[in-house]
Amino acid sequence: MPGSDHPVPDLGTFMAADTPEGRPRLGKVTAWDGEFVHLQRPGGGVVWTAAPYELRRPTDDERALIRVLTTPVPAAAAADPPPRRFPEPPVVLSVDPAPPAVPTPGCVTCTVAAEHERHHRRTHDHSAAADFRVEIRNHPHDEPKLTLPRELP
Repeated sequence: MPGSDHPVPDLGTFMAADTPEGRPRLGKVTAWDGEFVHLQRPGGGVVWTAAPYELRRPTDDERALIRVLTTPVPAAAAADPPPRRFPEPPVVLSVDPAPPAVPTPGCVTCTVAAEHERHHRRTHDHSAAADFRVEIRNHPHDEPKLTLPRELP
């Protein structure tokens, strides 16, 4: 039983215990088992124990910290701004692949690229087919931007 020097704190009160690291450990008294006081961190957490002579009343700064840690945060207020409105309707993409490319008449690079693009469309490699469509559309009829394989598929 503790002596009169170190009375057991009342249940529900907050106490502080000094630690070797210099930062006090704060806790709410949850139980007394006759030897140790059981405390829980402000705001919840793991219960820890201390002898009554190791505890002291929290300082003003520690009480302010306890208030911060135990004050519930209200849900988002109804004053949230409304969602952004866009002046145009959303873009809806087709699930169908793009139509096959049309090569420029008389251009060998366009003809080879169109053949590769048709092959990749048949094998359902739409990414590679799109690369060849871009080559057909963008090449300057000089040096190709994409190195084309020499053999046809």
